[in-house]
Amino acid sequence: MLNYTYPGIYTREIPSGVRTITGSPTSVALFVGPTRSGIDRRPIRVQSFQDFERSFGGLSATSNLSYSVMHFFGNGGGEAWVIRVPAKNSKSATAKIKQDGQGVDSVELTALSSGLAGNEVYVEFDRIGTDPAGDAKRFNLAVIDHVSGQVETFGNLATIPTSTRFANAIVSDPATGSMLLKLEVPTAGLDKDSPRPTGTIYKLGTIPAGGGNFNADVNLELTVTVLKADASGTETPVNKQLVTVFRSGDPRPTTVLELVTKLASAVNSTLTGLPNGGNMEGVAIEAVSFSDPGGTFIRLRTARPGPVANQRRLADATVTIGDPAAGTKFLNTYTITPVTENVSRYQLGAKYPNTSQVSATQAGTEGDANGQPDSLDFRQVVQDLENPDPFFNILCMPDLVRASPSDPKALLHSNAMTVYSDAANVCELKHAFLIVDPFPDVTTTIAAEAWKNGKFTFASSHSAAYFPNIRVDDPLEPGSIKSHPPSGAIAGVYARTDSQFGVWKAPAGTDARLDAVYGPSIVLSDDEHGILNPIGLNVIRQFPIYGTVSFGSRTVDGSNALASEWKYIPVRRTANYILRSLSEGLRWAVHSPNGEALWSQLRVNCTAFMHGLFRQGAFKGVTARDAYFVLCDATTTTPNDINLGIVNIVVGFAPLKPAEFVVISLRQIVQPAV
Repeated sequence: MLNYTYPGIYTREIPSGVRTITGSPTSVALFVGPTRSGIDRRPIRVQSFQDFERSFGGLSATSNLSYSVMHFFGNGGGEAWVIRVPAKNSKSATAKIKQDGQGVDSVELTALSSGLAGNEVYVEFDRIGTDPAGDAKRFNLAVIDHVSGQVETFGNLATIPTSTRFANAIVSDPATGSMLLKLEVPTAGLDKDSPRPTGTIYKLGTIPAGGGNFNADVNLELTVTVLKADASGTETPVNKQLVTVFRSGDPRPTTVLELVTKLASAVNSTLTGLPNGGNMEGVAIEAVSFSDPGGTFIRLRTARPGPVANQRRLADATVTIGDPAAGTKFLNTYTITPVTENVSRYQLGAKYPNTSQVSATQAGTEGDANGQPDSLDFRQVVQDLENPDPFFNILCMPDLVRASPSDPKALLHSNAMTVYSDAANVCELKHAFLIVDPFPDVTTTIAAEAWKNGKFTFASSHSAAYFPNIRVDDPLEPGSIKSHPPSGAIAGVYARTDSQFGVWKAPAGTDARLDAVYGPSIVLSDDEHGILNPIGLNVIRQFPIYGTVSFGSRTVDGSNALASEWKYIPVRRTANYILRSLSEGLRWAVHSPNGEALWSQLRVNCTAFMHGLFRQGAFKGVTARDAYFVLCDATTTTPNDINLGIVNIVVGFAPLKPAEFVVISLRQIVQPAV
């Protein structure tokens, strides 16, 4: 309020009451099921199939989901979420790392991806640049996935629970933490020393200061020690290899950086010149320098692992140097003394000897031979979708209809229809839409009719069923064609139709082409289609010129016998779009004074949103009065509603329903008698 204190002109701004309602997304797909790798049970956004490959390992023969995601993006999809359901009895790779110099665990690491993928994760520890410097309870962590090349770094972590950089909170945070592993500081490790830094650390006693040239070669001996796969012993592909760091006549280094750079260059040049590269398989040796209150130090380790696996365990090898028996000695020249000796990094799930800094590990295992999750686990993941805010519009679960390996006509997940029922309920709650794939035994028109009429245990206008499967390429077996559930491709058609025409256009017809599809697994005639369409089963057809298209636009409740007002997919999805847009766009009204001023604002904003849709052709009707209405006044909100804290908005629209049957009437013109 203005405070009137002096004679003069006072100005103020009056809000217009117009708050623009932005339309919500309509074609964000959610895929639920097993993948080759990826974080278990956590929704991950992907905006291309390349994103999916980076996050979930790409195509897998045991994952229908992976192919469906490829079909989704190939048919016009632009954004999707994926929830990985781990395979039954699969295990995650783990490692428990001891406190530096102690027998008590400091951190426990668990791969977020169950299965073999977790065995490809490496971790590095150091204390370079931590604050306060020299505090053994502080550490830096690097996490490396050598398959994808992903590297994560977390600096200045602490084992102190009260610290703002407490390792548990930073690394394991679902939003900003690691996408590769979970870290936990056990009770015994709280407020205790962090893990020993990885790599071998040497203290530099004499700081380089330049001054003339070397009058003799300066040498050292290099040893690389590699653990055997079962940690039962070690191998030394490089054993006391003589390395000349400086030649006679070379200028003396003037800085520590110059010294360390020359050291790394000399070591790697020597290894390259050895037969078979010194059996190092092309893996280089890294040398870095750092300083802390204790002095200046040099760390040696092997380079980080690349995408190609090594035959030996070179990624967690131990690199050491020593002086030769005779000649000018490198370590002696610069008063270099060993501080700690350790592996270059730790590999989750790998075995280490009892004398190492690793107290226990568990290798990641794939579990079920078919790569499929437990059926009850599958259902639980779907039920858990009720909790978060809506983040998807289309739900696909192609692995739910996977055939049993012992009987190609039987379901592997016998509770598939129950899970679909739960999913339909979630979609109704979230204003989303479920796409149901045909079961393995639904391979004929008669079987399809029996499936839709007798085996559907739920009714829903928030879902649609499709038949038959589609025939597509299998990139994992070049030249072969496989029959695959259509939900991913259909979801892509939904997205493409929404983008080109709007959510009120049926995702069916000759415009609803399925790209990269050879055709339906069963070619249906018009008469056969005429059996399935009236019972609300959408058929995928193939026509000359047009190719393979989605040729049905009915919901599961779209049977003629039900006479549902939500018979058609575009009507249901348009309503979902309006409801979700208004729900998100009117949140500002919560806790506002419940009176005519609020009602007027709500009418204005809702009318503006609905009129925008009317102008885009979303509704039936020539005038706005015919197309929609918005009511919010004393007739919709009674005094009792006000006492209960309720404001009622009634929105109506005249939906555009698809023209399923185009009737052409032809007659002859009878010429009059002359």
